[in-house]
Amino acid sequence: MDKQHWKVEKQPAWLVAAIRKAISALPGGYVEAGEWLDVTEDALFNRLRAGGDQMFPMGWAMVMQKASNTHHVAHAVARASGGVFVPLTDVEDVDNGDINQRLLEAIEQITKYSQQIRVAIEDGVIEPHEREAINTELYKSITKLQEHTTLVYRVFCEPEKGDARECAAPGAVASIFRGETNA
Repeated sequence: MDKQHWKVEKQPAWLVAAIRKAISALPGGYVEAGEWLDVTEDALFNRLRAGGDQMFPMGWAMVMQKASNTHHVAHAVARASGGVFVPLTDVEDVDNGDINQRLLEAIEQITKYSQQIRVAIEDGVIEPHEREAINTELYKSITKLQEHTTLVYRVFCEPEKGDARECAAPGAVASIFRGETNA
């Protein structure tokens, strides 16, 4: 791998796009982002331009995500890592209606995924842009279903009880019978 390719991968385009989405979700856009980070708009643009020699720090990206009340960066990192990001809802704020609503949203998203597949295969060939659209709808469907399932489990399942001794380093396990350690 040549050095230039490695340099591009330090700040991939998918991450820059996610950061830009988070900034754009702020009511004041780049002006407000600069205020949150105590930097100028130019400093933001310099760190987000293609082929630039400056990088946008991950800490800044997380501040932008939180300030914009979005999950664009988390979703982008999860997708690039081969996974999905599922935001956890505070179970204190959830009732059965909310859980059912999440299931309906998941079903609606699966419908969009199915429709995207139909459109893409009409001509017998899935083009690269169609594949990208299918993958986007699939990701959203998986996320919605996982969000629903996680919420159901968090609300209706007993918390798992683990044995804290499993987490201890070898040689430092306490005896539950005599209160002694084998260290």
